[in-house]
Amino acid sequence: MNDVIKNCIEHCKSKTCRVALPEGEDPRVQAAALEIRKQNIATPILLGDHSKISAVATANNIDLSNIEIVDTTKAEPAHLSQILVGKKKKITTDNVADLIKLPLYRSIAMLHSDEVDAMVAGAVLPTARVLEASFAVGPQPGITTLSSFFIMALKNQTDCVAETLLFADCAINIAPTEEQLAEIAITSARSAEKILNVEPRVAMLSFSTHSSASHASVSKVSAAVEIVRSRAPDIKIDGDIQVDAALSTRVANTKLSNPGEVAGRANVLIFPDLNAGNIAYKLVQYCGGAQATGPILQGFAKPVCDLSRGASVEDIISAAAVTITLSDN
Repeated sequence: MNDVIKNCIEHCKSKTCRVALPEGEDPRVQAAALEIRKQNIATPILLGDHSKISAVATANNIDLSNIEIVDTTKAEPAHLSQILVGKKKKITTDNVADLIKLPLYRSIAMLHSDEVDAMVAGAVLPTARVLEASFAVGPQPGITTLSSFFIMALKNQTDCVAETLLFADCAINIAPTEEQLAEIAITSARSAEKILNVEPRVAMLSFSTHSSASHASVSKVSAAVEIVRSRAPDIKIDGDIQVDAALSTRVANTKLSNPGEVAGRANVLIFPDLNAGNIAYKLVQYCGGAQATGPILQGFAKPVCDLSRGASVEDIISAAAVTITLSDN
């Protein structure tokens, strides 16, 4: 566990938060709930069929006697059904009674009613399901592009590459426009300020560095950079830029006559589309041995997280700590 995650865990200990874990029937989630409580990160709430949760716990020698369990097979409080209606076009008075029985949607309703402060899911459920429910949380005021990020804790990096990087967007926006890319960059920079506890240096990635190649995708990235500079002039940003020039001081000094404050020193990487972002984080994780925490969803009105289905117990704990830390104003 790297220092960024440790710092998030320590920060969470100073707060009093309740985190919903709607995949309570999974042994990884149960084990993570025990550690979240033991380390005073938050008060975990497991959701699901109580009998199945208990059976899994018994089979895996997990003691849940001190963990709160919400049995979603039982009748729900009427206010939770009411609170969900209209949060998305697809949630209506006709189907809300069925949706609220699903642990994922029950967690969203509990978020809206402030019965929990954050939700962490995705160890079992696919991203599409988690996102579909999370969209019912809605965006923060002023946010139009909801996105996600990973915290990548690297190993054996060279050329003065930062030990911890923020990758975005790796889960939501398939082919973002220049406006969307710009908003992803701004939101990610604000997330990095909270999570990395360092000044964000944002690289808008491309296969081109400062228009060394000519293509519509390069122009889109360059246009997004200008939008960021006009809307958030305090953010240090560069692009279009290739990933080696963004991360390596040696390469940056070779390719650029004036590297500036970002090239060779970037700690926030914005990918031009979901293909690039999703492939990149998995390559760095599985080939480079990096610890990948996320995807943490950003821009949402309430803290929500979509885990990878390959998440370990440690990954779930880390994601919970980061998600709670991100909720700070």
